[in-house]
Amino acid sequence: MANKLAGQKAKFTKALAEYNSTEDEARRQVARRQMYEVLVEAPQHGSIKVVTGGRDIPGEVQRMIDRGSLSASKPTMEDPDQLVRQLAQKVDTIDLHEEGHGDQSVYAYGYRCAPDRLKVGSSEGDVIGRVAGQIATCMPDKPTLFLVIRTHDCRALEMAMHGLLRLRCQKITGGGDEWYLTTRDELLDIYRMTHKATVGAGSYETAVEVSCDGSQIPTASATQTFTLPCVSAG
Repeated sequence: MANKLAGQKAKFTKALAEYNSTEDEARRQVARRQMYEVLVEAPQHGSIKVVTGGRDIPGEVQRMIDRGSLSASKPTMEDPDQLVRQLAQKVDTIDLHEEGHGDQSVYAYGYRCAPDRLKVGSSEGDVIGRVAGQIATCMPDKPTLFLVIRTHDCRALEMAMHGLLRLRCQKITGGGDEWYLTTRDELLDIYRMTHKATVGAGSYETAVEVSCDGSQIPTASATQTFTLPCVSAG
């Protein structure tokens, strides 16, 4: 059973996704109100940052908070479990593969209409909420979560995977941050190779002279070190 905090986080993420994915003013108004209701109660559940997962608050909602809008109204009572289920329905997980151990994650999601490109990101918390919070009107389809790698240091693992994909000239330019021409199998190969190379070591070094566009990136005289989690690849 989901607790109140999980329900509030799901309610905010669901409302944010709705706000970002529609141009219908009536639906956006409902989404703004829902986000407002969550955020005015956020101090009871830790902080606004905890509830939002660090995501940006839309300017219109922030102004509502600053003005104290709707302060006299009673927040909508909703079942936390239902909110979590509703949020999960916004992301397709039927082909999800999970690997590794830890309380943080590196994930990859994309769209079935463009199977050759994936967004590779990281999360210290709920991955479904992280992906759902990125839904916007420009999205071509329902996002499909293909891969979640559990780890104890998601930022380091994400940096290593991004670095290797960039070295292979697979970074997509102009398509948003963290999008790459890659597949789940390739990402798993990178993860397993990285894990195998770092078990017992905790880091590795890489040196490259130029990037795909010819600009300078770390060389042997400016070696970049990635600290990587030593976790099970099972």
